[in-house]
Amino acid sequence: MMSQEEVRLEYLWVIVVVSMLSAFIVSLVYVGVAKGFWTPEEVVTCDVKKLDEFIEPGIRELEPGVYEVNIVARRWFFEPGSTQPIVLENPRKIIFRITSADYIHGFEIVGTPVNVMIFPGYIAEVEWIPPKNLQGEFLVLCNEYCGIGHSNMRGILIIKR
Repeated sequence: MMSQEEVRLEYLWVIVVVSMLSAFIVSLVYVGVAKGFWTPEEVVTCDVKKLDEFIEPGIRELEPGVYEVNIVARRWFFEPGSTQPIVLENPRKIIFRITSADYIHGFEIVGTPVNVMIFPGYIAEVEWIPPKNLQGEFLVLCNEYCGIGHSNMRGILIIKR
């Protein structure tokens, strides 16, 4: 049989755990509602066998300084990015639309917050507003192991100002 002191300590721990759980749930709701961080409601899918109908690799300037960069990750290169660098002049906003033709890949621009997993059959869309003083050459890496040639899967992003 538990003593009165042990029962009191048990209740104290229950209160601590419930309080921490409540604080966690309240913080998640705050971030979701006040800051607008929610998971995407719409997911763009594509048939891997008809990939060219859904996304055409390349760079398109939508308006001055706003670029849409369509990238297809293939075994073991980015198109564009690996064989030809992605060159952008004075970008204000970059919209990356990336998909995979074969395996799960990663797309990371080293030194920036751009980092996304790429799944075959899905188009990942990432918007990035680069800092106004950012310029130079940036390494693009696959950060998901995708096979024996994974270590060679890299590309280049060049920002000119």
